[in-house]
Amino acid sequence: MKSQVDVAVLNNIIWCGIVCDTHEIAQTSKGHVWGLLSKAPIFYPDIITLNRNVTIEDVKDFIGTREITSIKDSYANLDMSSFGFKILLEAEWIYHAPVTDVELIHTSWRVITTEKDLLQWTFANGTENVIKSNLLQQKNVKMFIREHNGEISGFIANLGANAVGISNVFSADNAIESLWIDITKIVSTEFPGLPMVGYEQSYDLTAALLSGWTSVGPLRVWIKEKH
Repeated sequence: MKSQVDVAVLNNIIWCGIVCDTHEIAQTSKGHVWGLLSKAPIFYPDIITLNRNVTIEDVKDFIGTREITSIKDSYANLDMSSFGFKILLEAEWIYHAPVTDVELIHTSWRVITTEKDLLQWTFANGTENVIKSNLLQQKNVKMFIREHNGEISGFIANLGANAVGISNVFSADNAIESLWIDITKIVSTEFPGLPMVGYEQSYDLTAALLSGWTSVGPLRVWIKEKH
């Protein structure tokens, strides 16, 4: 049986794969490593480690002669510094158990179904060239938007690994804690009976934890140092 952190890692790999599919970037896995056959879209890693048994040798073997600039170290158990990488960020995988007694909430959140809404969302989120319109046809992905006083807030939910992954969470009005509470209720209504996973850092992590989420393990993202 997979642990909560294992589910979070696998769901995230599925999500990254979906995004890369929309960019027509081929992907593969070998041993304990998943990765791409060409450069990842901005904000996404070239390589993700699949489980905690991964070694530096596994990563080196996967890389081979290719130019890799980013690695998501899913269990924060590798030291890639001697191979020319430095830590870009450290974060925590988060988990929320399924919610079965969801209260009906009156909300201004809605699922994005039009390219117009998507353009608003990606502009506000800074992902105009990353989140593409063909994601709107993905049945296992739902993008949510809320407009308040002319400002946009949003998040993405993706179904995978028997869980719902939450990513790209942003709030225009700094009400980030209430946003995480909304996310739990909205996702439990849209995808009933499933746990929710994701990863966050700093203030966003604190807000999620204060909203009932649990930290289940660390991760790191390494990037190639520029000389």
